[in-house]
Amino acid sequence: MTRNQIDGFTLIELIAVIVLISIISLSASSYFSGISSVSAQTLETELLRSLRLTQTRAMNRNGYCNRWLINENRAQQVSLDKKTECATSFPNTQRNNEYLENQDLTYVAILEKHNAYFALQIGNQYKTLTTPFAFDFDAMGRIKQCQNTSCEILITAKTQTKICIEKEGYIHAC
Repeated sequence: MTRNQIDGFTLIELIAVIVLISIISLSASSYFSGISSVSAQTLETELLRSLRLTQTRAMNRNGYCNRWLINENRAQQVSLDKKTECATSFPNTQRNNEYLENQDLTYVAILEKHNAYFALQIGNQYKTLTTPFAFDFDAMGRIKQCQNTSCEILITAKTQTKICIEKEGYIHAC
């Protein structure tokens, strides 16, 4: 009996190629489809860390203005070099980036390009953030604007996540 030799790929080789193609297509699809739910989760983590860092600095640096600004497409801590009161250093609705540590606008452009934005809810009042809104931390780590009622920062991309700020100063994902 003669046996015909047929050249081809083994089953293991075909499976390996399929796995590699699927990995490449998944990474490419997230690049072309824009900001994903994972990215909204990443934004939430970044905001939580930034808020908690500002809170920790407020508890350790008495006499400084410990402010955190947020608008539709950007959120950032504000640091001033000298000891000053927040009310006299700049207004609650700051109109430019004069006091921001990072003047890089590419972060803002990326969020705008992918339809990701932030919104704020203080108690039952929903605020659009067309101008920056300031959170001022006291020496106990509480946010002055959220001491009478809890606050929520809404992060909207393809999915929506929230950061809750309790009256007592507890900051967490909700």
